[in-house]
Amino acid sequence: MKSGLRQQAILLPMLVLLSLGDSGSPQNSSTPSQTQRFYYTLSQQAITSAGVYDSNGHLIRVLWQMQPTSAGKHTATWNGLDMGDQPAPPGRYHLLVAANFCVYRNVGVIGNSGLPPNAQGHTPASILCVATDQEGNIYTANGWDEAGADFKKWDKYGHSVYDAHFQIRNGKPNGIPYAIAVDKDYLYCTVGGWASPPWNERQQVERFRLSDGQEVPFSGQHLVDGHIQIYEWPSHLLPQNVPPDEAELLKTPLRGIAVDQQNLFVTDLLGNRVWRFDKESGDLLGSFSVPTPRAIAVDPQGHVWVSAEKHEIRVYSATGQQLAVPIHDLSEAVEIAFSPLNKLYVADTGAGQVKIYAIHGLKARRIGALGQKAKAGDRAPDRFFHLTGVAIAPDGSIITTQKEPISGARLAKWSPNGKLQWEQWCTEFVSLGINAPDSPTLFLSMSGHLFHLDDFEHGKSRYVADGLNDPVLYHSDVHGVPRILTFQGRRFLFLPTGDGVQVYRLEGHVLHLAALVGGRDPDATGKSHYWQQPHPSPPQQWTWHDQHGTGHPQMNEILWFKPPGKGTVNVFGMDVDDQGNIWFANLDTHSIWELPKGRLDTHGNPTYDWAKAHEVIPRDVSSLGFDPTMAQRADDGSIYALGWSHTWPSPPNNPFWMGGTTLVRFDKLGRRLWAVPLPEVCPGICFLPGGGCLAGGGRSANIYHYTSNGLLVGKMAPGAAMGNQSGWFDNHACVAVTHNPLDHGWDVFAEDDYVDRIAWYRIEGKIALVNGDSVIVADSLQRPSHETQ
Repeated sequence: MKSGLRQQAILLPMLVLLSLGDSGSPQNSSTPSQTQRFYYTLSQQAITSAGVYDSNGHLIRVLWQMQPTSAGKHTATWNGLDMGDQPAPPGRYHLLVAANFCVYRNVGVIGNSGLPPNAQGHTPASILCVATDQEGNIYTANGWDEAGADFKKWDKYGHSVYDAHFQIRNGKPNGIPYAIAVDKDYLYCTVGGWASPPWNERQQVERFRLSDGQEVPFSGQHLVDGHIQIYEWPSHLLPQNVPPDEAELLKTPLRGIAVDQQNLFVTDLLGNRVWRFDKESGDLLGSFSVPTPRAIAVDPQGHVWVSAEKHEIRVYSATGQQLAVPIHDLSEAVEIAFSPLNKLYVADTGAGQVKIYAIHGLKARRIGALGQKAKAGDRAPDRFFHLTGVAIAPDGSIITTQKEPISGARLAKWSPNGKLQWEQWCTEFVSLGINAPDSPTLFLSMSGHLFHLDDFEHGKSRYVADGLNDPVLYHSDVHGVPRILTFQGRRFLFLPTGDGVQVYRLEGHVLHLAALVGGRDPDATGKSHYWQQPHPSPPQQWTWHDQHGTGHPQMNEILWFKPPGKGTVNVFGMDVDDQGNIWFANLDTHSIWELPKGRLDTHGNPTYDWAKAHEVIPRDVSSLGFDPTMAQRADDGSIYALGWSHTWPSPPNNPFWMGGTTLVRFDKLGRRLWAVPLPEVCPGICFLPGGGCLAGGGRSANIYHYTSNGLLVGKMAPGAAMGNQSGWFDNHACVAVTHNPLDHGWDVFAEDDYVDRIAWYRIEGKIALVNGDSVIVADSLQRPSHETQ
């Protein structure tokens, strides 16, 4: 069997006989508020859900959901009330029973190499600095990590040993670490506090016991919470007109840290100096001036080597006397480390290389390099997108860390001669992905990473390439379900991020920007995260397509519909149907809109024009009071929508403001077929090809399976393949699903920002839906087919 697929046995439909009312036929009731009885027979045991429907097929009342039901005769009763507990009007009503024969399995995860597959074993999505101890163990500073691995210890084979367990993120100050060093007893981290009281952006050095990672305050008497504090509110001290990328570095300026037998040295980008502290007490011993210092290391003779002005390495005495400038051929040095054999290794992120120098006293001679600058489509471990660190083990092994263009990090160990020994990696944080309907082994993530799905039965995947170049413009937080669509033989990845959609054309392993539907995040200049900007982008509506084949938008190519400050559409996110049309809930008009795909341009790229956007489903003025936040058109033309309602309002203290309590299905003309309450607040949904819908539960990370008739028939939850762990679902891009033509199952993918990965589930089997005395097989995984009544 190819690609690790299990042969799916064909299940025959189960016969379910229904008797409706005492007469055994669909019964009209002039007084439906009276209790009505329905009789049905199961030929075998099943998990069933049932509802009462009117003569037009509209769901009137859900009677039960996901109930184990034995074979034999059964009686169901209905009190004559609708979903809002109001009496149903006189009319003809019938019972529909759904018998679920699906098997739900969590088969694997995508995007994280860590083992065991849980918070303890995961690889963080951000690795900013690296150090090694005298036994060859490895330590990384990981910035923000949802699972609390602020720093992490790995053994020399790349296995997780311990992590910070939230000590920094939930400590004083509550913040993140970004530089790290170790000696034989302690681990030292520079830490940046959050930009709000009471943390006040405090920039500190904190100390932890090397043996178990527990905090050990410095012993000095005049410290803040036992930590060395160098700054509070560094953002208030920035030079005028500093470029934005440089400003971000200066807000967390303590970029390098080194220790010797007595001293603790810390580089300070903002103050242009190196600080020297007593490493036991934390008392200040002195400082000396260095222009833009960052990387730092101490050689065996006690000399302090510091990167200066990005391209130089300068040598100082411990007290700050400049002794030499032996290296001046760098692009941007971010970390340096000495080997036992008088070699200096420099992580030059600008060059994308670890440069190696032979050291003779205060002189340095370049003798080699490891790696080269990565480009879109690369995957090899020695192709560096953004080097963040280098460390050298006692046996001369080289440890490297790097960041990926949108999200993700890699930690690799190399032999002294540059042969890869092992690699740990993470590619996803707050991300989702999807496989191609016509080529299900191809999987693309919303971070631009390409994977090959090798084994569907056991959930095995292979990281193939990063498809994007660094830096990536026109990308923001993921706010909709990704789609892979093919037009005229060209494959496109649709990424709904921010309040727009970015369309990429896949060529080989490279993603080329092909089209944009834009608002304020990202705006027409490519700037994103407008709420974090000092001067947020105003509302606007614009589109672009790659008419000249460059993949780089120019301002004179932007098609403006509403210029900045004039935008009239307010959305949290958008979604794309299987024809490339864009759907969204307009939060200002409380209605559902479509922006249709236009013609393909001369390069085969899709085009869009905001002038053609139109309202499809107007504001709900019924007693339900449905207020949509997300909308998708399914492959049968019907529309599924998520949102709030008067009947089922948002609960108190609800953190999932972008989600909903109410799931609604409309027909292709926009007429409501049914509305049901969700088991919990759900941030996102995704229609199932062939019929039905999945909804992601915010707090539980359960995935709820609804038929196209509005019946909840099953759910998925994190299993052993995920270490039985997951974070909350916290945005529209929380669940995606495709039908797999290779084995006729459904592949389901889900967000997991706690353990930095994408969950992979499979649904196999079928659901038997019965209307009257006829058996209808629907939502069948044998092949996608639209349901009929």
